Amino acid sequence: MFVSYNLEDFGNELRKIRRSLGFSQSYVQRTVGVNIDTIRKIEGGLVVPRYDTLELLSVAYKQDLLELLKNCRSNRFIMEYYDELDYIITCYDKVAAARLKKKLHQNFSHDIQISMVNPNELKQFIEFVEAIDAYFSSFTLDREYSQNNLIKSLRLTIPDFDLKNFKDYNYSYMEFRILLFISLFIALEGDLIYSNKILYYILKTITNKKYTTKYIDFLIINIHFNIAYNYHKLDKHAQVIETADDGITYCLEHRTYHALFSLYYRKGIAQFNLEDENYLDSITTAFYILKAIRIPKLLEQYVKITEDKYGILIPLAK
Repeated sequence: MFVSYNLEDFGNELRKIRRSLGFSQSYVQRTVGVNIDTIRKIEGGLVVPRYDTLELLSVAYKQDLLELLKNCRSNRFIMEYYDELDYIITCYDKVAAARLKKKLHQNFSHDIQISMVNPNELKQFIEFVEAIDAYFSSFTLDREYSQNNLIKSLRLTIPDFDLKNFKDYNYSYMEFRILLFISLFIALEGDLIYSNKILYYILKTITNKKYTTKYIDFLIINIHFNIAYNYHKLDKHAQVIETADDGITYCLEHRTYHALFSLYYRKGIAQFNLEDENYLDSITTAFYILKAIRIPKLLEQYVKITEDKYGILIPLAK
């Protein structure tokens, strides 16, 4: 994946940290042995600091400067938008989708930002955002058009991409996100088994990596949710519970609430369908998580659907 950094911002932040600690550049040099000329260049935004240099400076500055540099990655905001899209898709929030599209156009209207982002990644992301409307559309032609555009967008970075041979390629994080979204369109068309085949492939591939990040964690959790939802539509309730439990365990181990409510909800409905008396615990947990993370509108929707479709009343959630 193309990566660039806003070195000026990083240098300014580094200078603020040093001054807040009352350190001079010469003091930092004496403390950790980093050449003062190197410190000046880093603070001036003139060089990309080496890994070992940041490790040494982190000791003096009492902060993880590697993480600070990541936060100054110029295309970081694209990945953050993918996470926002995950929320929109999970919550079926059309208003948030429209708001994101507006924010996207505002942020990419400045030439300086566009120059700092891989143009092919930018095109891919715009196609991804445009596909949101089609995902919520009731018109089959809209969905087919957007699915084809997503496939074309993958060919910007994987020129010979063919969906039939999706296992034959290496993917970046963003390319995996597009492939996942293509699988959602396939599920809408009714081919739930093929959709899950793609999802299981992504899950197996990314869990085999020797490292993880917040973005990979979110992707893994979303895959568990979408696999569980496909099993729900296939009436394979035991598989829903197994998949949801795997996702819940992953959330708890990685200390994140990302999509946790939806996993508990899918588990609870599956337990209800299997006449497992523990279904109330799972659904109630899902509702209280929604209360805790303060998404009242979605909570109201879940409560209403649960009452209308399944006849299940959870009074404590209101």
